[in-house]
Amino acid sequence: MKLFCFASKNVENIQIGIDRQLWAVGTLLNQQSMAGRITKAEKYLRPGDLGVLYCNPTHSFTTPFIVRSHADPNEVVLDVWPEPWCLPFKIETLGDLSRQISGDLAAKHWPVLKRRLEANHGRGGVSAAMNITGTTVFVPVEITGEDWEAILEDLAKPK
Repeated sequence: MKLFCFASKNVENIQIGIDRQLWAVGTLLNQQSMAGRITKAEKYLRPGDLGVLYCNPTHSFTTPFIVRSHADPNEVVLDVWPEPWCLPFKIETLGDLSRQISGDLAAKHWPVLKRRLEANHGRGGVSAAMNITGTTVFVPVEITGEDWEAILEDLAKPK
């Protein structure tokens, strides 16, 4: 299974994404870098894939979701978040901001994060291990059912 991790610069943007059941990424001025994001989104992101959001200021994961549409390479969203975002795609959230786990604690709870940190000897920390950095946006992390269950246990809304 593929897991996509997307970072946000604040909790307000995450809340907007939850409310709208929509996610997107920041636009880049560098056209070559932007073209790379588009290529990765088109190549990897599919409806049915899994995702989780990461809040940079709190260094916490939150809000697991299921991808419900392809990313639109031509749309720039101007009326949802305070700044323009691109490559929007629909999501079905399985949690909300009431459930968060720090990256350090997730590294102890989530088998995938443990494995990936060990594999790269901790270089780059949680962000690098889970492909959260700007250059790896839309690059999935392969996970198992056990990995997804651990993420849901920590972050999904109780049923």
